[in-house]
Amino acid sequence: MAKRLSDIEEEVVFLEAIGELTETMVNLDILSVLGSDPDSEIRFKSATHQRFFNIILVDFLSCTDTNAPTGQTSYLAALRHIAKKPSFNINDSVKPLRHATYRFVDWLKREVEVDVWLPSVDMQTTLKISRLEFLKMCGNISKHNFLRAVGVAKKLQKALTASGNSTSLEDALLALADFYERFHSDILNYHSSTIAEFLNNIRWGIYEYLQPEFRQSVVREAGDPPEYRYTYPKGLTSRFAKECYWGLMNEVRSAPYVRRFEVTKYLKRRY
Repeated sequence: MAKRLSDIEEEVVFLEAIGELTETMVNLDILSVLGSDPDSEIRFKSATHQRFFNIILVDFLSCTDTNAPTGQTSYLAALRHIAKKPSFNINDSVKPLRHATYRFVDWLKREVEVDVWLPSVDMQTTLKISRLEFLKMCGNISKHNFLRAVGVAKKLQKALTASGNSTSLEDALLALADFYERFHSDILNYHSSTIAEFLNNIRWGIYEYLQPEFRQSVVREAGDPPEYRYTYPKGLTSRFAKECYWGLMNEVRSAPYVRRFEVTKYLKRRY
């Protein structure tokens, strides 16, 4: 069994992983930022790019592997822990990251009511469901064929039953495509700008949080071209954590590629 990572090592590993995930999702290869603040919005390059975004998003909203060196937890839980007990906080540099994390968590756990027509089972109903739940359900449908989405069908069955529509698992399986059309093609498309703003703010929050650490860690050396190295902080002994720290410092050498943006209020009023 591998030696357990220290608190500072776990933080470094999570920040490296979260930075990679957020940069993959908020990436100008898959989306464009249109308009000007405070009325910006994002547009995916294609429906395939929106599906890719949802697949990576469900990973970000899920737990890590049971055998991960950090132990099993969600990325959002890790961010909340870092926001409460940061290892690199200087002059409250963690504040933007804390603010971005808490706002996203609060938004995700909000329950919404959505009118849904499920023609495959001839059902019109109103589903009460949290944003976190339906985003994860849509992401798993995006990722898997329906024969590997029985778990999602069970969640849909439970949600339908809670809304007063007793439903068999077979009917829930039949209704998955209708659910996906409503919640992925329609509602995720509506929410995508807001979600991208949250994710981008987290990415910028990591950058701002680690600027003091970067400045005191980097050592520039003469050469042609000039070289540099990083001094590892106390408590960082794991080879894996050191590699993550090096990658993390390289990531915060420059600002995130996608500018900060503020999404129009008209994409934040429904669902």
